Amino acid sequence: MMEAPISARRLSELVGYIYDAAIDPDAWPIAMDAIRRELHFHNAVLGLNELPSGRVLMNVTCNVPPAFIPLIDVAGADVVEQWGGMEVVASLPLDRPAVMSHVNPRLEAIKATNHYFRVFAEPQGLVDVMVVGLARDARAVGSLAFGRHHQAGPIDEGELAVAALLVPHLQRAATVNRMLDIAAVAHASFAAALDALAVPIALVTRDRRVVHANATMRTLFGQGDPLRLSRGVLETRQAGVASALAIAIAQAADDEARLARQGLGIPLHTDAGTPGALHVLPIRPGRGGMDDKAIAAVFVASADTPFVPPTDIIRSLFDLTIAEARVFERIVGGHTVARTASDLGIAHSTAKTHLLRIYNKLGVNRQSSLIHIAASLRSGFTDRGQEMTAAAGTTVRKKAVGDRP
Repeated sequence: MMEAPISARRLSELVGYIYDAAIDPDAWPIAMDAIRRELHFHNAVLGLNELPSGRVLMNVTCNVPPAFIPLIDVAGADVVEQWGGMEVVASLPLDRPAVMSHVNPRLEAIKATNHYFRVFAEPQGLVDVMVVGLARDARAVGSLAFGRHHQAGPIDEGELAVAALLVPHLQRAATVNRMLDIAAVAHASFAAALDALAVPIALVTRDRRVVHANATMRTLFGQGDPLRLSRGVLETRQAGVASALAIAIAQAADDEARLARQGLGIPLHTDAGTPGALHVLPIRPGRGGMDDKAIAAVFVASADTPFVPPTDIIRSLFDLTIAEARVFERIVGGHTVARTASDLGIAHSTAKTHLLRIYNKLGVNRQSSLIHIAASLRSGFTDRGQEMTAAAGTTVRKKAVGDRP
């Protein structure tokens, strides 16, 4: 058995730092420093910009000498060149980290004439970059980049594996930052700022009992659409949303480090069809000065609130394997287990085993329930996701992205 690239305890520590930063932007330097040290990077830079205005939402550096910081914000074109061009930058993955030397085979040749490399990277001994995409849509673009020192050697697969585990947590934290009034939260504890925030937020226990809801969330509860409060418990009539939310909250309670993409962008819609999304942020005792009984904060993102949608929403929300996702798609399409096995070229017993695991993960025991969940999650989400993806592709090309170490 291969040794894990990081211990469960250390992974939990890193994820905890990240979620501290989600509700307290001033904690980002601590999280970034812990990650860069764990993965043997020399420095780190986080940038989050509003689009199309370009307004800076966050700009955080870690272990970058003060004399070099002004060079970062004017290096857009040079950094794009290092990555291999704007088309490459715009297509960098959001679900895993990217390494500059892996993406651009001409990097070494470019370094000789690239101004930013000569004045920023070379004097610091930096030779490569790993970047995690935090946002890329019509309303914002952001990334967290780590600079590699030549003495640390090439970025290896073990370090990339750990970074990949952190990606959904980093994106969840950035998503929460974007929904909140960052300036207001930065000057007060999250608990103190909660009631003044415009985004609907509810603090819940493991069984979805609401400990506290801000004024905006209480208004939603009063409307009963798309969420409602029933005997103190957060509920929704949409089966898929209810299942995904319950699973994410339970995982947040058991082990926030294993939450991954569960609870990140759960699609929901109002009775009128207006789309939106739910985000679940784990809360540990003392985080943000909140009630100790709360184990998660549930945020409601309206249709025009940006978020990072998972590539495959069903697979992501319920932690299905690739094989289980393929079986799921055919079963909810009305196929029998026998037809599914035949289509996928697998044994009937294998297809049945996958189906039983799917039932277990989604907390149901009938094919009709799976179909109901799939329909409720997809309704009002697919079209909106396509619109935002198309808009983001256009906007990213208008603005230099990734102008970090």
